[in-house]
Order: sequence, then structure tokens, then C-alpha cells
Amino acid sequence: MIKSYGLLHKRSDISQKKFHAHWKGPHAVHALTLVPVMRRYVQNHKAAKKYPGMEPPCDGAPEVWLLSIEEAGTLGTMPEYLNGAYIDEPNFMRVRSGGVMVSENVIIEGAPMGKKDKLTKVLYFLKRNPALGAEQFREQWMAHKGPLFVNQDHVRRFVKSPTLPQSYVQGDATYDGVEEIWWDTEAAFNKDKKGGGASTTDQQMLLDTNATTAMFVDENRVFWPGLDEDE
Repeated sequence: MIKSYGLLHKRSDISQKKFHAHWKGPHAVHALTLVPVMRRYVQNHKAAKKYPGMEPPCDGAPEVWLLSIEEAGTLGTMPEYLNGAYIDEPNFMRVRSGGVMVSENVIIEGAPMGKKDKLTKVLYFLKRNPALGAEQFREQWMAHKGPLFVNQDHVRRFVKSPTLPQSYVQGDATYDGVEEIWWDTEAAFNKDKKGGGASTTDQQMLLDTNATTAMFVDENRVFWPGLDEDE
């Protein structure tokens, strides 16, 4: 299973409120026509709260799960996409906003989530230290125990997703990996943030800290088979 993170930027002439409302409403309906090629679909809406010391990479980050790279290519040519979501994109977003293809590795599964559970979630988009090759970064990061920027004592769910090697065929990728972390509450996040995660030295060895970004997100689990719809 692979996953695509989109990096969406709102149109400059519309408000954040209108951007999020359109994406969560009309556009999500269009996206659902891409099932079953799209195996799971989550919208990560940039939250009002800013992550301390780091800039957000975008206004929203959709996650789409697919079986293969070939399926990812198919998705963009499906009539359901071309006649629906594709036409709708300019209504709320800057088109061709970018993204990254990754392989998902669940480090901490955590307790099952309900579709409507309100959790504190952060996405960390990692850019490697220029002294490291993409494969070197991937190996060293995946060997590192725990998140890079927080402790994991109170984490509900933790996913590490390195960028696929195919993403580097035509040049460097936008990001080299994504850390995706959920907490039950903001207070639980604050406790783990205070712990600090990896040492500053380890962060600097692995990352271009100026190009690495993070944001709190409000997660809309649009299509996630197996979640409890009533929770």
C-alpha cells in the first residue's frame, strides 16, 4: 500500500473559511467517486493553532491510499476524476499545488479511532540534510527510534512515511518523509513536546531544519473503511 500527500494552497481571493468549507463539502463528494481505486481518503485541514517554531507547508493536505504507483497514475485519468474533482479544483484551490508519494509505516497503532473522534494531530514534512542522499536519509531516519520533534510517551498513533524512490527519478522530491502523530488531547501533545524528541544534534544531522515544516491539522476522515461511524 502506498499513500499520496497533496499540498493544497487556497486561492488568494478566498478566505480560509471558504477554502475549508468547499473542500470538506462539495469537493469531498467528488472525491468519493474515485472509490474503489482510492482505498482510503483523509483531509487534513490546517488548524488555526500554529505549530511552535515551524511554518505550515500548505493550507490543507489530503491523504489518498492506493495499492501501487500504477494505480496512482490511473487515478488522474479516470473519467470520474476528470469530470468531477478535477473541474472543481479551481473553485477553491490553487491548481497543481504539489505533493509527495510515500510508503506508510505504522509505528504505534494505538487504540482504534472512530470516524468522528476529535484528536490532536500534527503532520511533520521532513526535508533531509543536503549532505545526505535520499537513501541514506531514509535508512537513518527509519532506524531512529521515536519521533524527531516530540517524545512519544502520550502518543495515540504514530506513522512514519518515507518518500518513494520513484519520486526522485526526475529530480529531488519536495519532502523526503512525513511523520504523522495523533494525541488524545492538546495537553497530551504539550507533555510530549516539552520532552523534545530527538536531540538537536540528531535533528541537524538528519534534516534541513529550515526547509522542514509542520502543522496542526483538523482531520476529516472522509473514507476510511473499518472505522466506527458512530464514534
